[in-house]
Amino acid sequence: MPAKIKQSHWALVFAFASLFTLGLADNIRGTLFPEILNQFQVSNTLGSWLFATSSGSAFVAGVISPSYLRRYTISSLLAVGVLFLAVGLAVMGFSGNFNWMIAGSMFLGAGIGFMGVSQNLLVAEGVEVKLRSRALSGLHGFYGLASFIAPLLAASTTKAFGQWSSAFYVVSGVSLICLLAQVLIVPNPKFVVHVPVSLEDTADKKRISKRALAMICCFFGFYVVAEILVSTRLALYMRTYFQMDLTQSAGYVTMFFMFLLIGRVLFAFIHLPFSLKSQLNGFLIGSLAFIFLGLKLHPFFLALSGLTMAPYYPLCVSYISEISKDLSRTFLSYAMSFQSLAVVAMHLGVGYMTDEFGLAFAFGVGILALVISILCLSFHPKKLTV
Repeated sequence: MPAKIKQSHWALVFAFASLFTLGLADNIRGTLFPEILNQFQVSNTLGSWLFATSSGSAFVAGVISPSYLRRYTISSLLAVGVLFLAVGLAVMGFSGNFNWMIAGSMFLGAGIGFMGVSQNLLVAEGVEVKLRSRALSGLHGFYGLASFIAPLLAASTTKAFGQWSSAFYVVSGVSLICLLAQVLIVPNPKFVVHVPVSLEDTADKKRISKRALAMICCFFGFYVVAEILVSTRLALYMRTYFQMDLTQSAGYVTMFFMFLLIGRVLFAFIHLPFSLKSQLNGFLIGSLAFIFLGLKLHPFFLALSGLTMAPYYPLCVSYISEISKDLSRTFLSYAMSFQSLAVVAMHLGVGYMTDEFGLAFAFGVGILALVISILCLSFHPKKLTV
């Protein structure tokens, strides 16, 4: 018989546990990307579809999540996401050709999309307001921890089992354990996620400003483009320009995620005496500076950019919730969906530019993305409805 725990405790436990699993799955691919290109003998342009298809599936999952949540619970959406994640990883593990890798990536992306929406909503709606920012920082700190472990796991399992695909099997197993725990431990009471009548009435009476929605989606989504560009291409960058092997290049990816972890853990406990908007702009400018220095002076600065990127995502979710208030579900769902769509475009664009002009040139996409984020964050309309 399933055990029951308090709803708010369930929200924190499984939001954290599932995001740890998602962090392993999402970031193990970047370390193994050079191995995958070599195994299947595909170009950077074609290889980029490995990331683009998962981001496309995540976009579709984000779009349909609000409709799902009108009938079912956040906890069930999370379980569906974890199941898709596990299946996608297993398919990628036994892939005999690149088409199967793409198929597995589609399942993986759907899982990431469902989990991304449900995890943030679990904290946003299951934790009291005064603790929300810290809870979100802690939540994404767990993602940072998983991201830090992912390249180490990729290198160690490849060495232990003699094949890179073993890393996908290991993370798929972790996902299944997380899913089993969700089935055996249920929230009491269950998360009621049907949109209350009062909120539906509010949404009917207020027309959301398309300009405000677009700019909020942009300062959220384009930051994610920059972070994912660094995390998925840093290993390839080090192997291309510095002739490093899998273990050495994984070390740089590990450093990036170590700084990401340090930053998110710090900001789970530190409260800066500045507005959320000022903090967000500061972190964007810092990330922009480190990426530029990493390309011009030393690649260590690319890894160090994780420190300034770290607090942005959780603080941005908190900022959007704060300014959109009773329309936060709408704004967060659209922002996460746009994030996935922007990442699809980034992966395809970076793959093409890497083949045509070189990976160092393609890293300029990250710089452009951060500039757009700064502009949209600085000048988005204060009034979100018309």
